[in-house]
Amino acid sequence: MNPTDDEKSIPMEDIDVSELGLSASVDRPELFLGHLKESEVQELIHRLGLIREIENRGYRKWTLSIETESLADNRIHIYSADHQDLFFLRLKLGGYPVIGPEPLRLVSIDWFLTQNIRARSDNLYPGQKFPGLGSRVLFIFKDIVRELVDRSHASGTITVPEYFHDAILFTRFMECKFVNPEKAADFENLRRLGNIRTVSSAIHNNRMRERKTGELYKWRHGEMVSLKGKILNRSLFDRSYFKTYKKQLDRTRYEII
Repeated sequence: MNPTDDEKSIPMEDIDVSELGLSASVDRPELFLGHLKESEVQELIHRLGLIREIENRGYRKWTLSIETESLADNRIHIYSADHQDLFFLRLKLGGYPVIGPEPLRLVSIDWFLTQNIRARSDNLYPGQKFPGLGSRVLFIFKDIVRELVDRSHASGTITVPEYFHDAILFTRFMECKFVNPEKAADFENLRRLGNIRTVSSAIHNNRMRERKTGELYKWRHGEMVSLKGKILNRSLFDRSYFKTYKKQLDRTRYEII
């Protein structure tokens, strides 16, 4: 008999408690994610190469802004000379019950944006005003978030992608997976239909439908996580998860119209 979500538990005797985000350190709401001074966030951003990469894109004049309102609202802005967003990241530190009833300490990626405001394109993803800054910035974004997770004593990241192509980004660059196995399978069914831009445009412009019913497909939001440590991952992504996932796979379920 497979355990339900509420029955799933973490085998505490086998796990390094640091993977659970347990720490004697006290969260301080005035600090970034409860633990970093503004100068420390700035140092991290410079050290990991984000500013250098933005300058390589031709933006020699920029403004870096670190904002901390509370544990639930932490922001990194990099503006152009005319105060347009080049890079924007909003994070939240909190407890999320993704494995059973007990919450895990996770960093939530509430909003992420990169844009090359000097570039013009008629072939944008849904929701975009400008193209992004490229894959190198995305790899640096991954490194920044992972270090922030470690320094805030969290167990990983959580996010709810607004668009299909956002889910692809978090899958590829952050190694995120959907918490719900049915949503994970649904996502895989859509991925098989073509390239990212084509599929995302079809979904978000009401040109995707279910073959059997003829109903238009609506993007179903769902939580994605990237967890630290093998034990946490095995506890969530267990046999029952993959059994449900495989059962829902159907590469012919949807079609673009």
